[in-house]
Amino acid sequence: MNDDADRDAGLDAEVDAGWDTELDEEDAQLIAERGRVDSPPTAAELTVPALSRFLVKIAESSTAAEYQSRLRAVLGAALDHTVAGLDLDYLEDPEALDPDRTVRPMPQWFEAISGEGSAPADAAADAARDAAPEFARLGAERFTAAGHGVGRRLAGWLERFDWDNTFRTWEWWDVTRTDERTVSIWVNAHGEDFFACEELRWAAYTAGAVQVTGPDLVNAETWLAERAE
Repeated sequence: MNDDADRDAGLDAEVDAGWDTELDEEDAQLIAERGRVDSPPTAAELTVPALSRFLVKIAESSTAAEYQSRLRAVLGAALDHTVAGLDLDYLEDPEALDPDRTVRPMPQWFEAISGEGSAPADAAADAARDAAPEFARLGAERFTAAGHGVGRRLAGWLERFDWDNTFRTWEWWDVTRTDERTVSIWVNAHGEDFFACEELRWAAYTAGAVQVTGPDLVNAETWLAERAE
């Protein structure tokens, strides 16, 4: 009996010893990325010399603050989806390290403009897109006119944010006001000046953009200066 008890205790100790108390690097990066959507990063969080910037001209019908709020709402819901899919069972106490794994609903306007219609057309999806706010409808038209193809469908768009999707190589960093009619979207693309980012362009245009240019690799000091204004 004592031998069995000792063996069981030893096995339990091995299991306990196998638990991690810290997130692995990739999971930590995804959770930090989600956090930056709601709370813009501080200068102390900047660990790279350069960030990729998209310059966004916003429609006259929107203010810079309204545009930023819409974009953050979409990206926040998408990254909630990402984090909710993480398997954190390797942690001793997953809730302690990431207590809020709820998924916020996608903004209705983005769901409408990214309707799930099937080719050649789905009447319900077309009706939803037609009923979307003007800023979203015009943004979708400008996305196509700029040569980025037809609009994105929500399910496929969200797949780009799956934690194990290797196509998305950029990380959300920040969005700042550049001037009255221009905002800058900042992402960390790990020093790359060319990377797949159509999922970000779709969100940027449909949030009320007239034009989206970039990405351009910019010295991170530029972000710091714009952030401080």
